[in-house]
Amino acid sequence: MAAERAASDERAELFDLAVARADAYLRRARRPASDAPADLRRALEVWALKTRFASRIDLDDLARVLAARPAEPEDPAAPRPRWRGGPSGAWR
Repeated sequence: MAAERAASDERAELFDLAVARADAYLRRARRPASDAPADLRRALEVWALKTRFASRIDLDDLARVLAARPAEPEDPAAPRPRWRGGPSGAWR
């Protein structure tokens, strides 16, 4: 039971890391004009090829999460939205 929980926590952390890295990639490289999950998934295909752990992440789930990302806060001192909780998590 404890081993299953630890593995689940590790998968959630890996997904959270993937969201953060993919979000940074899209902001830096080329975010598509549309935030539709299909367009985001296409834009993430190059990122996935360059990222070692991306093969363990479902790109459709990742695109769905990034499509729901809240807008950047207007105040530059305010914290950026961050995804937490694995594939079923939320933006905070």
